[in-house]
Order: sequence, then C-alpha cells, then structure tokens
Amino acid sequence: MSTPASPVPRVAAVIATYRRPEELARLLGNLARSQVRPTGGVFVADNAAAEETRKVCRASSSEVHWLPRTENIGPGAAWNHGIREALRDPAVSHVLVLDDDAVLKADALGTLLAAIDGQGAAAPLLFDREDHLWGFPEPAEQALRPVIRRLQTEADCRLGLGLTPHHFCWATGACMLYVRAAFERCGFFREDFWMLGEDLDFSMRVATSLGGVFTAQVAVRHLPPEPSHAADARTGHRLKFLALLQNLSYLAFHAPHCAHLRGYLAGNFKRYLRTEGMTPGNLAEAWSAFALGALRKQPAGAAGGARLRERVSQRMAQDRPE
Repeated sequence: MSTPASPVPRVAAVIATYRRPEELARLLGNLARSQVRPTGGVFVADNAAAEETRKVCRASSSEVHWLPRTENIGPGAAWNHGIREALRDPAVSHVLVLDDDAVLKADALGTLLAAIDGQGAAAPLLFDREDHLWGFPEPAEQALRPVIRRLQTEADCRLGLGLTPHHFCWATGACMLYVRAAFERCGFFREDFWMLGEDLDFSMRVATSLGGVFTAQVAVRHLPPEPSHAADARTGHRLKFLALLQNLSYLAFHAPHCAHLRGYLAGNFKRYLRTEGMTPGNLAEAWSAFALGALRKQPAGAAGGARLRERVSQRMAQDRPE
C-alpha cells in the first residue's frame, strides 16, 4: 500500500517596502531565481505608494502584486496588508515575510521549508555587509546563547551550531517563514509599534503557541542602503533607535511571552548611549523611551512616542550648524 504524497507547499512572499526600488528589485530577482519559487505569489506592500516601486514590480518576471498604501505607519501594517491579501488564496500554506533589503540565496526558501517541519516558524541567520553575523534568533536552549554570540562568519555558525534546526524564543524578522496557522491562531503583527520590535513580538507569540526553529543552513544578507551622514539620516536613525528602546521596554514589562527581554534592556540602552553620545539630552530621551514603554504601557506608535520623536527632531534641528 503506497503512502499518500505530502501536499506541495504553496508559499506566498510578502515584502514591506518604502522608497527602496534598487533593494526591492534585487530581492525580487532573488525570489525569481529561487530553486523553490513562491507559487502563491509575491505581495509588495508599498508604504510610499511610489510610482518607481510600481515599475519595479511590473518589471519582475514573477507574479508580483503591488499593494500601494495611503499612509506609512510602519512595516507591521504593511506586512499585515500583504499577508491578508496572500491568505485570500485558501491553498497558500506558508508565508515568507521579508524586509526589502534582504538578500536570499537560491536554496534559502527550500531549506527553510525543510527546517520548519511541524513548527510554526523557521528563521535563517542574518549577516551584514561584511558577512558577519548581524541578527540571530535567541536560542531556546540556554547553553547555545553564549555560543551564538561568539560566532561571526557563516562557516563559524555552521561549525558552532551544526546543520540541524534549533528552537528559538524570538527571531529578527528581516526574513521569516511562517505556516498559515501562525496567523490563524496567533493573529498578525502589531500595528502600534511604528517600527522595530513588532517582528520580535510576533515571532515570540508563534514560538510560544506553535514552536519556531532557526537553522545555520540558511544565511541571509541584510543589506540596507549605505548609511548616509546627512543630518536627516542621522535624525532618522536616532528616532528608530528610540522606538526600538520604547517597544522593547513595553514588551519586557507588559507582554506575557516577553518577560525574558528584561535581561536585554540594559545592553540596548548602553548601545544607544555609546552610539549617540552620553549627553544630558540623550540620557533624558533614553529615559523617556523607557518610561513610556515600561511605566506608561505605550509602544512607540502611541501618542507619547510620537511626541518624543517630535521633540528629538526639533532638538537635533536646533543643534545643526548654520
């Protein structure tokens, strides 16, 4: 008696983007050349509703759905828009959630599909422009946590972690594969974070409910545009960092699945002050981010976070040389 064949996974890819046509074109090219194609379609949620993005989507050889959005309230809302559109197809079994600046090798999707095997999510390891480990999942196995923090190159990671999947507590969302049931049982990304942290929150919800794994077999590059030293770019970087601090503070004290994040708060605040400078103004703004998240129970997309970002923008504009 023959065993029935397993159904072929139907994967949809969902990309959140904002005025990055070159990075988006690179990613669409990666997906078009994938050994396992996203047969459920590619959905590009465009927070700028930009004509140049529409042209990039139309030029792709894949089935790309351009989803222009009238407002930019962050990647969480954009991902949700694309995911809901993808799940209209009842045959879609998995969703590959992507940042527009991710770079995938041809075997990435196929390897993630093999790794997910009964879990709710599968994550790769993320590497930066210098091919150093940049964003890694938090291993559920405590003995692996100091190990993964010592690793740098892709070869190091394969040697130190092996090729079998490991369970995670949370994972950074530049590239994540989820099963359909993750959204049916755990909901969607929060849309009140503005940006940074909604990926950690959702991955933790899924890992708690359905399980999540990561594998060193998949190395994904995270290559945003080269950093600019222009004043506006510096302001934008600071605002995003403060949003991350506020969202982490909120999650650590007010999300039942995130209490272990409290052990990481001090390190992130230290990194912020090392990056931006140990000045009275920066100390006050870091404290505000913590107080808004931990004490006032507000993620960065709430009114308090918006006011903090406005104050920071005004102060940095005043500090610019004439």
